[in-house]
Amino acid sequence: MYISKSVDMFEKILLPTDFSPDSQRILEYVWDIPGVRKVTLLHVVEAHTPLQRELDQGPQTKNPQILLDENRKVLEKAGVAGDLAVETMVKTIIQGDLPFTILETAETEKVSLIMVAARAKNTDATILTGSVSANVIRSAKVPVLLLRFPPQSGAMDDHRNLFSCVLVPVDFSKPSEQTLALVKGIPDAERVILLHVVNNEKSDTNQASVQTAVQAARQRLEIIRKDLAAAGIPAEVRACVGYAPDEISATAERDNVTLILMSPHGEGWTRSLRTLFIGSTTSAVIRRVHRPVLVTAGQMTARGKGDAGL
Repeated sequence: MYISKSVDMFEKILLPTDFSPDSQRILEYVWDIPGVRKVTLLHVVEAHTPLQRELDQGPQTKNPQILLDENRKVLEKAGVAGDLAVETMVKTIIQGDLPFTILETAETEKVSLIMVAARAKNTDATILTGSVSANVIRSAKVPVLLLRFPPQSGAMDDHRNLFSCVLVPVDFSKPSEQTLALVKGIPDAERVILLHVVNNEKSDTNQASVQTAVQAARQRLEIIRKDLAAAGIPAEVRACVGYAPDEISATAERDNVTLILMSPHGEGWTRSLRTLFIGSTTSAVIRRVHRPVLVTAGQMTARGKGDAGL
């Protein structure tokens, strides 16, 4: 049996923001998160010299606290009055401490989820650049939701509930089981795709053994599917051959999924904190897809359990 009977929902969310369009769009999805009761809006200001501070604070510069208050009103307006507590927080740091500040705030506030905007490569260096997001995922003790969307998908009319169609790559490892446990605890999951990829990168791989592995994977996925069905969650089984990041990305696009749910750990990777995220399948998927990715079970990183990748 792969699925536990209950999991903790995301009652407290930390939402770091740099007020960019990507960060602002995250606000639309807060109410998709099951069990949310409190949101902490965090803006981190990097310390500058007095001269640089004068240059930065031109006539068009708006006080970050005012911007956070505007975001708070957006969240409160979108939900039912009294259902959501919104806290705003501005922190000033020394340059280079952005990931640490986000992680420290997450621990201090005892949040159960961090929501960040995933940036494409070569964008302006702001609070949520790719390297910052990667460092947050690598060291976070709670799940991290990276919001990235298909190109030209920015209108409110394009909003689909995050859990409308969830793609779950499965490698049958212990971290993978814990990711599946989260699926069963999400009441709004309308459609789940269970995907296992049999690696066939080596040209000398015996094709008969590959097909045997695919068939075995389908049988194991079917057990998981039936368990999800018993909980009222419709799921589909997929097993294929190829390179996992490519197959995951292709499935996400082909099925127009709203969320990819992954663990930062898995089978077959070096047990090293330095390579725990960078170079893993999860990292490769994040670089490829234009879909939200929920990276789960960050606390296993700190405890030294599991391997990187999926």
